[in-house]
Amino acid sequence: MKFSAKKELEKGQGYWTVIIEGEKWIEAVKKGKNKVASTITIPGFRKGKAPKDKIEKFVTPVKYLNAALQSIIDSAWKFALDQNSDIKPFNSPVPTPKKINDTYCEIDFIFDLKPEINIKDYKGIKDKDLVKEEVKVSKEDLDKAIDQYRERFAMEKDKDKAAKIEKGDVVTFDFEGFIDGVAFPGGKGLDFKLDIGSGKMVPGFEDKMIGKSIGESSIEVTFPKDYTPELSEKKAEFKLNIKSIKEKILPNKDDELAKDLNIPEVKTFKELQDYVKKQIKEQKETQQKTIFVNKVIELISKNSTIEIPKSVIDKEVDNLYKEFENKVQSQKLTMKDYKKQTGLTDENIREELRNDAIKRLESYLITDKVRNTEKFEITEEDINNKYSSLAKSFGVEPDYIKNNLLPVDNIKEEITKEKIINFLYENNG
Repeated sequence: MKFSAKKELEKGQGYWTVIIEGEKWIEAVKKGKNKVASTITIPGFRKGKAPKDKIEKFVTPVKYLNAALQSIIDSAWKFALDQNSDIKPFNSPVPTPKKINDTYCEIDFIFDLKPEINIKDYKGIKDKDLVKEEVKVSKEDLDKAIDQYRERFAMEKDKDKAAKIEKGDVVTFDFEGFIDGVAFPGGKGLDFKLDIGSGKMVPGFEDKMIGKSIGESSIEVTFPKDYTPELSEKKAEFKLNIKSIKEKILPNKDDELAKDLNIPEVKTFKELQDYVKKQIKEQKETQQKTIFVNKVIELISKNSTIEIPKSVIDKEVDNLYKEFENKVQSQKLTMKDYKKQTGLTDENIREELRNDAIKRLESYLITDKVRNTEKFEITEEDINNKYSSLAKSFGVEPDYIKNNLLPVDNIKEEITKEKIINFLYENNG
């Protein structure tokens, strides 16, 4: 095999070219012909058992050369990788036959060029927005989290038929929303069950249900500005048919609750409080650290030279567009309906996503640069601790996580990402 590499900067693409000729390719062609011949069925003969002269009429160059190419493409790719070219791919190359006949095969592996990145500093960055505050867990935080555990064992008791809805009640009702007297898509629900005060509905909806009784009634709400474009800041009337009002009875905050939750090493309510407080603190620390590091990456980006090929940006815009499409569909809308309601075109949407695509790529490139420069070590202890932590969270054995959910390579990647975040957090601000 022979190898060559080139790049076309204006396209932002690289090419690894592999040539296969001589005995190696002749043997691949021979195997290709045999493979195609074995699949051909001719009336009156078993598959692959017809006379050679009859089979050869169906073994066309297009078929057997394609079979030969498929049989050799993996070894051609491995050969290309082993050459350690200075021209590196940024994503998975696309194999494309350039020239192919019975004695010669030339394959181009085409890929996007790895973006050029020149970072001045990623340590010792100071800025007024880079603030590390002490994380505190309030009594309200703790009570809210404990109540979520109590919800697992909640019981419901029917209230008197004349009773009025109070915060904390569980209400079953039908509803339908109207804007200017016209029902709007997604504004209807039957036998809908709602915890009053849960915040699941549009802001103001649940508050206005308080004081209502069983039977028909109506409320008015105004959709917030950041709601879907077709409903943003619009006033709507919801007609309600309240079918039942139930009082929610939660278990006491005591040792029995702690035992019922069956959390390892938690037997008393005090131990439950300590366990929950630790969880909340870790979550808040992770959130604070993520926000801090995102700001660090923004500052690094501003002071760095990052050149990303247009082809790479376009592909990332495609990825973001698919994510956006899934989000729209989760609201029971098609993209066609969304574009009709908002007046936006595909071009408008993609243009809005372009900045997000660039930011995402820059973030990846910066963290990748840190990863490759610092060369973080991952120990066996790191891996075992991560598996133990995940197993504790899911309430399963570490081996189950390892064998069914996250193989070692995935765990190593997760640990590396955490090390990068910790490094950027500790070495800046």
